[in-house]
This record gives sequence, structure tokens and C-alpha cells, in this order.
Amino acid sequence: MVICIIAIIYILIRFSIWIPSKVKKFAIANPSKAIVILLIILLVAIVAEVIKLKKFYEENSPYYFWNELVKKNPKPSNVTQQEFEAKNRAGYCWRDRKYYNKEELWHKAMKSLTGRMIYENKLYWDDKVIDAGGNPRPTAADCNRSGSCRVWRVPSKLTNQELQDFIGIEDDYMPKVNKLKNTENVQNYVYASDKNYVNDDFKLKDFILVHQLENGDYIELYGSDCCTILDKSEWSLIRQKDNYIFVSSKDDMGGTFVQESKIPTNLNINSLGVGNFYLGVTSFTAKHKHNYRFSKYPFTVFYLNNCGDILYKPYYW
Repeated sequence: MVICIIAIIYILIRFSIWIPSKVKKFAIANPSKAIVILLIILLVAIVAEVIKLKKFYEENSPYYFWNELVKKNPKPSNVTQQEFEAKNRAGYCWRDRKYYNKEELWHKAMKSLTGRMIYENKLYWDDKVIDAGGNPRPTAADCNRSGSCRVWRVPSKLTNQELQDFIGIEDDYMPKVNKLKNTENVQNYVYASDKNYVNDDFKLKDFILVHQLENGDYIELYGSDCCTILDKSEWSLIRQKDNYIFVSSKDDMGGTFVQESKIPTNLNINSLGVGNFYLGVTSFTAKHKHNYRFSKYPFTVFYLNNCGDILYKPYYW
């Protein structure tokens, strides 16, 4: 092994001496060609830098999540803008070429909600979780050590209330959480590229979700009744009866989804196929020590597009 390393180092040194001399000789013998090659190299470097800056701007734009959502239901090239917007307002999903009813949208939205959890997990795996000082925390090691930063989809009919009663209010809740994780036919997802996530249509009728981040302190549980599809009228009535906060601003306390996130104010979002439906979500943390009764109104409400995809932020809470 040591001999191989020494040999590789020797070859690299030889090449580092040989290549510059060859380049110099070529440039002297072919000055015009050398200039053209140099210009091409500079052009490629500039294009690469522009692409890098564009990606940085897009990812740090307050409209990043909005733009990502709109991309998921694009306008077909053979459809007029007028027809595109009219069908969007009527609830049409262009990507899948159909109108979804609420039951169908629920399954789509549950996969998208799980995808949002997976996106959050990736921030932990990539050491991109921000502390209160604005600095990234070294979280990947904790994900590896505890076998966490993943989502489990557990076949179960337990509602939020029944799930909370099962977990109890004692400190030693992990054995019961682990029992859920080890249920027969459970699925667990780490990355959005995992085949079992990509190929899962979430058509199972009854299931619960267990979302664990870097350790046992944060385990969020979603009962079989956690989530409800709301149309515009239903959401409008609920908003009037409960004091929801519109979460869009930057979070200086740190964590995930801390960036400022906006929806363009100069657009009719229904014409882009967003805001005709919403997903109301109610969950609880396993570490929560108070046994309480759940409200009839959802804790969090997300915008949906007509295909059942969630807008990660902003949302209502």
C-alpha cells in the first residue's frame, strides 16, 4: 500500500514537470492555436462560474420554494397561456393530465409531506442546520450514530389521540417509538432518491408517520388522521375561526427552513395551479409530556398545487 502511494506521488510529480514544458513548447510553436485554446478555457471557466452563481442565487432567493413548486406543474408547449390558466383555476394537474378528487390528492400530498421531511433530514445529513448564531451545526455524525434523520411510514390505524395514548407521557418513550419502527411492512426513507420512496405511491389507506431528526429529542408523530385536504372555501372558514400565523420571514433562532420565503404578490396563484387546495396537518412530539386533546383545527396548513405537491414555505401555523 505504501509503495503504491509513493509510486502515485512520483508519477504526479513527473507529470507536473512534464506537462508545463510541453504546453510551453506547443505555445511557442503554435501561438495562434494556443491563444484560441486559452480563450476556450477561459470561456468554459466563465460559463461554469455563471452557472454556479445562478444556482447560488436561486437557492438563496426568497422565491426558491415557490419556484420549485411551480416547476412541478409546468405549462405544456402546445397549450395557450389562456387555456393553461383557466384549467389551473379549475383544479387541473397538467403534469398528470387529470383532475384529482380530494381522496386522490390526499395520497399525493402525503408523499409530498414526507418529501418535505426528507428534505429537512438532508439538511442534517449535509451539516446545513443553522444555529442561533447563523453558523452550520455538525449534525451528520449524530444522524449516523443514532440511526436517525429519516422517516418511517408505519401501517397503522392509530389516530393522533390513540397514538399519543400509546406513547404515553412518561420519559421512557423510545421503546414504544422503536416498536412502531419495527412494525411489519414498515417503510423507512432517508433520501428522496431512495427507490422505495420514489416508487411508493402512498396508496396505503391507513398509516402513521414517524419523523426523527438527529436524536430522540425530536421525534414527530403523525397519526392516521393527521392530515386533511381542504379546498379554498374550507380553508377560508377555518382561517376565520383560528388565529393562524403566516410563516414566511427569516428565523433568527436557527434550525431548518430558516430562510425568508415568499409568494409573488403580483400573481394570481390559482391561475398557476396553486392555492385551490391546502393540506391541514396536526402532529405531536414524542417527548411532549402533557396529555392533551387535539383541536378540530389543523396545527399547520400548507399550500398545495393541483397535483398534490406541498409548498415547503411559507405556510400557516
